[in-house]
Amino acid sequence: MNKLTVGAALCISSLTLAGCGVFGNDGYFRDRSNDYQQADSLTPLQIPEGINTKHQEELYEIPQIAANGLEGGDFEVPRPQAISVNAGLERVKIQKLGSNRWVLVSQPPEEVWPQLHYFLRSSGLRVEMSDASTGIMETAWMTFDESPDTKDKYRLQIETGVQPDTTEVHVRHLSVGVDSPVGGSVNWPERSVSPEREGWMIDEMSTALAADTAGASASLVAQAIGGSSVKVQLQEPVGHEPYISMGLEMDRAWATVAHAVNAGAYRLHREDSDIGLFYVTYDEERELAESEEDDGGWFSWGKKSKQDDELAESADQVTLQQILAGIDPTVESEPALFKEIKGLGVGAVPEDDYPGYLIMIRGKNDEIEVRVRDTRGQPLSRNKASQLLLSIQQNLI
Repeated sequence: MNKLTVGAALCISSLTLAGCGVFGNDGYFRDRSNDYQQADSLTPLQIPEGINTKHQEELYEIPQIAANGLEGGDFEVPRPQAISVNAGLERVKIQKLGSNRWVLVSQPPEEVWPQLHYFLRSSGLRVEMSDASTGIMETAWMTFDESPDTKDKYRLQIETGVQPDTTEVHVRHLSVGVDSPVGGSVNWPERSVSPEREGWMIDEMSTALAADTAGASASLVAQAIGGSSVKVQLQEPVGHEPYISMGLEMDRAWATVAHAVNAGAYRLHREDSDIGLFYVTYDEERELAESEEDDGGWFSWGKKSKQDDELAESADQVTLQQILAGIDPTVESEPALFKEIKGLGVGAVPEDDYPGYLIMIRGKNDEIEVRVRDTRGQPLSRNKASQLLLSIQQNLI
């Protein structure tokens, strides 16, 4: 079954740099596009006798270099194949939602904070303002050689990530006329003045963070970053159905939940962002197999569940209209998630018991709630709802 493509896709890219020297070799950021020409050749790996070998091939095509330069004229370096399969293992990633980009680091903010200070200083960018309580750093005004008529400034916003012990770094760029008066607080725009320069700061910062394999000592001052603003939590109020609370904008909340219900034991069959609904199935056997793999039971790796195929095939035949026609809002338990949806079947009985679950997203920016219901719109048992929501939470990005 092909998974659906959501309207607001949240993308993760591995750390790659184009290498174009936007700021020049004499600017703040050095052009690294020709560094590969200085690389040394290594002897191919020798496999001991008696061991079966797999077919070996070059990961990167290297042209032959003659004494007078490249043979046969210019050579275009091919792009490497995507490594998205291992994206979850990367310590530093660049995430994108629409035109917004930010850096995700698999370290808590108090460890990332001093690394960012070091990166700015080593890049020659003076830190004019640093406030750990708000997680904001601002550079001093600077002038780039290629744009002497303007002066530029950067702001880094450090926040806790969606997953525990992760950090998001958001970059904002501002450019004004070189003769414009500056001083005091800055009126930062909603978007960077130059997306290109914002992108270069993100790329250079990501490279520096990824290269710091030894890590940095934690900042006691920065431990307050995001201390009282956890973005995602599984709420299990006594006497009420569990739900996930999200301190995110609606577009990002929808995109990250869409990613989660396309992963793990979930299969996404239908979605409607206008009414905030995902129709999914959940394969218990697949979830168990993945749990055994995590516990060292590697024999379960790659196990394909027969139940998964049957659920998927059955659910693929169901439309949202059929499901909604079988939801009776007059018997809905708290809270009322369907009262504003048209096309509900008041008192109707569906022709079949449709498999799977409904994932509902409700609320407004920074106050989002995610709940799971059966295909009749009714709450699940407390344990079942918590299990399904936890599986979503673990795959949020």
